[in-house]
Amino acid sequence: MSQKRRPSRNEKEVMAGGNTPLLTGQSSSYGADPAAASTGSPGRDAPKSSTWATRIASKPANMLIFFTMANVLLYLDRGAIASAGVNGSLDTRTCVPVAHCELRNNTCALLPDSPADVKCSMQGSPRHGFQGDFNLDGAQDGWLQSMFLVGLLVASPCFAFAAKSKDNIRLCGLGLVLWSTAVVCCGFTFDFWSLAICRTFVGIGEAALITIVPNFIDTCAPSGQKTKWLAVFCVAIPSGTALGYAYGGLVAWLLHWRFAFFIEGVMMLPLMCFAFLVPISTLDYWPKHKGGAQSPQQSLEPQGFSKYVSGAASALRDMRLILSNRVYVLGAVGYCVYSAMMGVYAYWGPKAGQAMYPDVAKYGSADTVFGLVTVVAGIIGTMLGGFLLDRAGVSVAASLLLCAVMTLCGCVIMIFTLFLCHTVEMFILAFTAGLILIFSIQGPINIVAMWTTPYILRPFACALYTVSIHVFGDVPSAPIAGMVHDKFYAKYNQTKDKALSDDLAWRRTLELATYIGVLSVVFWAVGFVSQYFWPKKVVGEDEGKGAEYQTLGGEDGSNGRV
Repeated sequence: MSQKRRPSRNEKEVMAGGNTPLLTGQSSSYGADPAAASTGSPGRDAPKSSTWATRIASKPANMLIFFTMANVLLYLDRGAIASAGVNGSLDTRTCVPVAHCELRNNTCALLPDSPADVKCSMQGSPRHGFQGDFNLDGAQDGWLQSMFLVGLLVASPCFAFAAKSKDNIRLCGLGLVLWSTAVVCCGFTFDFWSLAICRTFVGIGEAALITIVPNFIDTCAPSGQKTKWLAVFCVAIPSGTALGYAYGGLVAWLLHWRFAFFIEGVMMLPLMCFAFLVPISTLDYWPKHKGGAQSPQQSLEPQGFSKYVSGAASALRDMRLILSNRVYVLGAVGYCVYSAMMGVYAYWGPKAGQAMYPDVAKYGSADTVFGLVTVVAGIIGTMLGGFLLDRAGVSVAASLLLCAVMTLCGCVIMIFTLFLCHTVEMFILAFTAGLILIFSIQGPINIVAMWTTPYILRPFACALYTVSIHVFGDVPSAPIAGMVHDKFYAKYNQTKDKALSDDLAWRRTLELATYIGVLSVVFWAVGFVSQYFWPKKVVGEDEGKGAEYQTLGGEDGSNGRV
């Protein structure tokens, strides 16, 4: 079957002046051969020798699988460090009834003058995990999550800016190398500060993937399947986190909490090697960086220190252009509030579930049960969000409306769960239903981030989203929730036993976090309504930019205009 002739380089340059979304000074196969681009067949410059990396990278769908697998491992690490097995706890043992029993030499003994017929029993567990080994309080434990996110938010803009001129797949490989090295080092830590430093570098490594991949999906996904591809990639967030809960608890029980980090580094090794072995020429469906001989225009670019000054000025101009879109900003603020709530549930969930429902042990450990609930709810919710958005018509307005409605309904169910569910069975059912609705916004919120920004700036826009949701979202929320729990625990522990005090303290803490999450609905609703009352503006059209600086959303570009 014959194919259309590929245009020459001159013909491509002419085509780049139209609506083809090319990066400045770059070439792409979009305008060359739609059939070849959609199937991901290698370009004419592809190597003749067929290696395993070449065969995998020849199709965009295979690259989606690669990125999704890497994302699963990234979030598996997040779940593992939050699991009750790896995270652990301080000594929570108490002897009941407290009026007649006390803990003495690791056993329960009767107090003097207590009736002889009283039987003492022990509740809780001795200290374990890195919290027990390093003797961390709730605030220090929460700051470990924050240090990880500090590394993530600092590195995200750097990788996003580098993505404009460097090979994106190699940047992903560099990030995976940093991530794997830092994760293995976490297993050798000896105190709070050594673990905090290692977690910071874990975040730096993760930043490469999360800033580059969303733009790859929006660029290379087949027509009409962008939301589905985003949903597949975003499924890794809840499923990887949930697997991490179960994985961390299992490894800590079988071996030691340190081995959870060692094994993670080994699992990432094949994906890390693939990112460096795949030939760049195979990725003809993905816009390349500026390469080859230096053109006269490139030779006039600033060099040395002035090059970095020029780059910083360019980044500030790009940021101003992105933040000039009101809907982008409202979506980001709502996502920050949403992330603050989810940060509390993600980091403290297994430990809180174990404290609120001790009888969860009849179904397995709290890590296993909480992980299973999260993975089921995450997969169903993420795919549900993509399905509903496709049925409603993929647009920024529909995405914001879906985010607002689903988050509001999910938060209402969560509050119902905390107040009225007194058995572990009721909790599992209600909590799963609430998580399904809350997780359904993963695809739509990424549509808002990308379709309200110029094509060439989408990696930077995603990086700004990442930075903002962590700086104002789950970075402060995890340690603050730990401190709030400690305050509630100290208050209730004056009149109640340790187990009941811990139960009530976690319920009040999660209740406050859910109320905060409801605020995200307000910002997304304002963003939805604003499109009908505020003047519409195409980002970049008054900046004198080229076609690549115009906001291009769907197949015709209209869906992204806000």
